Amino acid sequence: MNKDDKHIDQIIEEVTKEEIARMQKQAQKQWREIPFPLSLHDALNRYTKADLDAIRKYLEIKNASNLRKAELTCLLEQNIPDHLYPSVLLWDMERFNMLLKIAENNGKIMAPDLEMDEIEYLRHTGFIYTGIWEGNKIFVLPNELYDPVLALKHDLHVRATIKRNTKWVKLTRGLLYYYGVLDPMRLIQMVEKYMKEPIDVTMYFKVIADSIRFCPEITVDMDSFSYIDVLEPKEVKREHSLRKSIPYYDFTEKQLLEAGEPGFVERNASYQQFVHFLTQNFDMDKEAADMIVEECTYAIKSGDSPNQVISHLSQMLEFDSEKLVQAVMDKVIHLMNNTREWVLKGYTPDEIFALEKKHLQPMPRTKSDSKVSGKTHSNRSQKVVKIGRNQPCPCGSGKKHKKCCGK
Repeated sequence: MNKDDKHIDQIIEEVTKEEIARMQKQAQKQWREIPFPLSLHDALNRYTKADLDAIRKYLEIKNASNLRKAELTCLLEQNIPDHLYPSVLLWDMERFNMLLKIAENNGKIMAPDLEMDEIEYLRHTGFIYTGIWEGNKIFVLPNELYDPVLALKHDLHVRATIKRNTKWVKLTRGLLYYYGVLDPMRLIQMVEKYMKEPIDVTMYFKVIADSIRFCPEITVDMDSFSYIDVLEPKEVKREHSLRKSIPYYDFTEKQLLEAGEPGFVERNASYQQFVHFLTQNFDMDKEAADMIVEECTYAIKSGDSPNQVISHLSQMLEFDSEKLVQAVMDKVIHLMNNTREWVLKGYTPDEIFALEKKHLQPMPRTKSDSKVSGKTHSNRSQKVVKIGRNQPCPCGSGKKHKKCCGK
């Protein structure tokens, strides 16, 4: 290791320590002892001025940025009940059902398994509070919000809006999962196609923006929406423009709604065959094999070549023969030919080959001539620990690896 590498390692270590310290501090705020039942006044008094400001910003309460903590607490106590209805009209079914569940359970539930940032979002709505009660992590609803929340359950306008929002969010995530990147107008046109009706563009963007704050599966820049795993949105858009004569793959509504679930991974036949192959030829269980194939799929969607994928695999697996290397290469190529790629507008290489034979050849189906060096051992190949993109990040942040150090 040279001096520059050592310097980089030190920087990474320092950043990681700072991130861990920040997350630990955040966790301490989220999980302090909390009284129950809980009044809105007492709930707000537990918050720091920064937390109260976060609630003020979420609820879009104007002309209050210069208030002192006591004044801001009083203002929020007066305003939060009135902001419940319009705020919930931006939510999807997941958040709405969570709110109802707390109210129906007399104001508290055992804390669900959410990421730290998702919990922080809920705390900063001003409606849901977190803490430790009788040794358990709980979500609490202040007394003043019981009846207003329960009234929403039977409000037909709220139910219809929540249902619509849920479909908007899932369709948007699904479209970006398969296409990678879309400009706003194209995205709206596609969502309208599956909704089978025009959409209120302003309300749509508000709903999507709020969903991103809770669960950032997609990202937004000045001129495009992207799936969170896309590292080079401009490159994907460029590839789309090079295939103007090729329409975007026509997915069914069911496919998009399934892909719109957080953490979705398309596990087609080639994916499952690769998982089975790994469990049969390497010392690992199905969960570990699935993690590896998911990493391969991500590499493929990002544009890696077969050799690059094999090189990536060589860091996780140890090969005991050239024959095994070749067998893995065959599985990789089969997976590549059947993986829907962002740059191919949602098509697999096999599918798009039928549309543009002169411009794109699928990966070769015969045994590859490419040789990838692997370590040879007399014993059975062993797995090497690898953190999957949807696994908890090893830095201790509480986030998924892909949303933290795996970016």
